[in-house]
Amino acid sequence: MISVQGLTMEFNNQLLFDNISYVINKKDKIALVGKNGAGKSTMLKIIAGLQEPTSGAVSKPKGLTIGYLPQQMNLTDGNTVKQEAGKAFDHIKEIDAELAQVNQKVADSTDYDSDRYRALLDRLTHLTELQAM
Repeated sequence: MISVQGLTMEFNNQLLFDNISYVINKKDKIALVGKNGAGKSTMLKIIAGLQEPTSGAVSKPKGLTIGYLPQQMNLTDGNTVKQEAGKAFDHIKEIDAELAQVNQKVADSTDYDSDRYRALLDRLTHLTELQAM
């Protein structure tokens, strides 16, 4: 859950938004709609932690990752937009790969009472929890 509380944002003494509060629950689908200059991108940057509001706060669960893909991108490595957006999921691919390795090690183990086996189970639990986030 992401909680936005009392967000206010000003640019050059011009109020962009004032005392905005809302909650985004897990599995919610939301849309920001408004005219150019209304503060949609600014709101997203604040939620992603890329910009500080004039006042107010954004609270999110520890370990939650929020990706932000800017409207104007400077692509220098020749990636397509789809490839560039896919980079936001690299950490999930890494977790999945390590999870597969740890699962295989657990399956191959026969030393069920060893510290190494308990460490494998702890790592398996941690990776499974990360995957569920």
